[in-house]
Amino acid sequence: MESKLALLLLLVCVAYAAGQGSSQIGESSGSDDGNNYSYPCSLDDLDCVRNYFAQSGMCSKVSHEDGETVQRDKLVCFTPKFNASYTCLDDSITFYGSKLKEFYVNTKSNNLVMSVSFEAINLYTPKAIVDLQVSGQEDVVVETYINVTYSVVLTLIVPNAGRDGLARASVTSYNTNAVPPFAFGTEVTESSNEVIKNFWNALVQDVATAVQELFLTKGRYLAFIYLQSYICDYGVQYTGELY
Repeated sequence: MESKLALLLLLVCVAYAAGQGSSQIGESSGSDDGNNYSYPCSLDDLDCVRNYFAQSGMCSKVSHEDGETVQRDKLVCFTPKFNASYTCLDDSITFYGSKLKEFYVNTKSNNLVMSVSFEAINLYTPKAIVDLQVSGQEDVVVETYINVTYSVVLTLIVPNAGRDGLARASVTSYNTNAVPPFAFGTEVTESSNEVIKNFWNALVQDVATAVQELFLTKGRYLAFIYLQSYICDYGVQYTGELY
């Protein structure tokens, strides 16, 4: 009887230990998913975000208010579907309704992720040089103004937890309005040149594709402007030019 009782107690102990082990493994798996992210700042504390970037010693803290215009000298962007490139000079950029949506470090990849949504970003370019490529001919070039207002979420991903500056940073763009309001000058909209007319007609029929293509460069351009106007200035001017 005593031997049976001892065996029963042994089995209970083994079962309890196994249960504890499986419970700990389950908790570890779940916590792995939950512990990949480190949140250095509250999303409503931009001063903390400024201090986080500034601690690298590579930038100077700055602040800016929505509705105040930022000036930039140059942006080059492209819409391959429409065989066009744009050199935008003396841009005026105004952010509206900016809101920090994410700010964390992925401890596995060691990337800093910063995501900002904007109710609107207005870009007014008083001098845009539109270069239209034509097969077997010289380019057709027209100078005009461009005014466009985007609604977008920009996500900046910076390696080494954001301590290495912007050289290796990447940007993703999520447009919340695929067909934003925009305007070109009459040099484009009322042109009698067949190449320009064809370009304009194709553009207004497929604005969504043009926006996707433009943000391959404009996303980085706007994210850098926001970061260096609102948070911390690295002295980096991204123009979208290909070298």
